[in-house]
Amino acid sequence: MSPERWEEIARLLKAGPVSDAEVCRQLRCHKRYVAEVRRDLGLPKYRPPRRVWGREDYERLSVPLTGGHRRWKGRYDQFGVPVANRLLTAYRLAFRVHHGREPVGRVEGTCRYKRCVAGDHLTDRILRNAMADGTLLTELPAGATFRGMDLVAIRRCLRGPAPWPELGLREARFAFRFSDPGMPATELARRLGLCAETVQRYRKNGVPQC
Repeated sequence: MSPERWEEIARLLKAGPVSDAEVCRQLRCHKRYVAEVRRDLGLPKYRPPRRVWGREDYERLSVPLTGGHRRWKGRYDQFGVPVANRLLTAYRLAFRVHHGREPVGRVEGTCRYKRCVAGDHLTDRILRNAMADGTLLTELPAGATFRGMDLVAIRRCLRGPAPWPELGLREARFAFRFSDPGMPATELARRLGLCAETVQRYRKNGVPQC
């Protein structure tokens, strides 16, 4: 191999991540030469970038069902777990697409539909910890939701200073379950956007299902 050819190959390899096959195609040279120059430069073997699965893949490979559930129509592993690839389960993909972040710890379902991949029906360790002890005091990432309810807004209404964000009825009922039973009914009502009489009725008869 001539010095000029070595320089051509080296220039292309140093310009950015490129496969040996692509260098061979562009310079019309033998792959042996490319491998030799790569070794001379101390460059690692080329590895193609890992494919990033996203919303388009999720929507293409899952089907919405009644009740807000979603069924995976892609591949399943030997244990019956829906998977995007060998390193990514459909559950983690669904969680990422819905919440806009990577799940922390194990992803678990919250509904009765077997193998549901609706992002809103899945929780990670952060969301489970936030609701485990009935306080919702755990730090939550921005945009954290549970079954369509804004957990960050709910926590602000329960623990934060005014002004409080507006809650929907489902969110207000859900928030009531985490409220301080010693808080005056009028104050809790203001925080949740309910009537004081409604709060008193919930305390007496229980809150309806969300």
